[in-house]
Amino acid sequence: MAVTLEVLQREWQAKTFRPVYVFAGDEAFFMDQAMDGISEHSLEDHERDFNLTVLYGRDTDAATIISEAKRFPMMAERTVVLVKEAQQIKDIEALASYVAQVQPSTVLALALKGKKLDKRKALYKAVQKHEAVYLEFPKLYDNQVPAWVESQARSMGLKMSGKASALLGEYIGADLSRIAHELDKIAAFVGKGGEVTAQTIEERTGISREFNTFELIKAIAAKDSTQAYRIAKSMGQNPKNNPLVVTLSLLFGNFSKALVYGALPDKNPRNAASVLKISEFALRDVARIAQNYPAPKLLRIVGYLREADRQAKGMGAPHINDSDILNELLFKILY
Repeated sequence: MAVTLEVLQREWQAKTFRPVYVFAGDEAFFMDQAMDGISEHSLEDHERDFNLTVLYGRDTDAATIISEAKRFPMMAERTVVLVKEAQQIKDIEALASYVAQVQPSTVLALALKGKKLDKRKALYKAVQKHEAVYLEFPKLYDNQVPAWVESQARSMGLKMSGKASALLGEYIGADLSRIAHELDKIAAFVGKGGEVTAQTIEERTGISREFNTFELIKAIAAKDSTQAYRIAKSMGQNPKNNPLVVTLSLLFGNFSKALVYGALPDKNPRNAASVLKISEFALRDVARIAQNYPAPKLLRIVGYLREADRQAKGMGAPHINDSDILNELLFKILY
């Protein structure tokens, strides 16, 4: 059986632990889940004071980690050493000697956020050779997020509609920590077994189905200038919930994907969504943009978006407010 986070979580719940875990990659949410899972299941509350050590890579070194890992447990079955931000350990490769000869009563876990072990070097080879776990957590693609939202909601005992999961996923993007936070708020509102609809998402998160970036994208895709300016005006009145840099990022993503979509020989929705790494729900707007804006215009719009992003970040036009930047951008896109 392949080692996955789900497999490990079942092992931990059954009080089965490997001597060494190394978690790596770009998705911090899964890494935090893994570290929290070890912490939660490896020791009883009364055992933690003497048997749980949490270190941070910037403040420690290999010798300190090995020293902590070599300690014998006190009135407990095991010693647990968690090393967070382990990518900042300057001499991390020196841990290879410990992996080759572990303390059997110790669980050592390293979390390398945004980094991976160098597969050419000693630590990775030691992890592969001995009884240790190396698990990488890549960032989810945008088209994978709605399915993850549904899965996460189910694990929390929520009944979530596909439209609701798509709305939450498309609005927040692949920020799984933020999505999980929003789901916690929703769960507290609807209770276990509660139904979550798109209206619930709107009411509990502040996402407006009428006045948000996704509705703006739909209006622009349809070349509905009246609705686009109406939405932009509302968003400008509530900039805290509609930061311009996020709006520009989402617009850039849709227009750049529309360029790629227009050149695809196979525009079957499933194939196109897979190639563009977005959901079929999001593909609808991309396809409509490609239909309504010719390629030369799309190229110019991508340039307009880059310029607007620079302005939003105070470069070149520091005195233009966000509302004016967005309105000027809409004029360039729509006319």
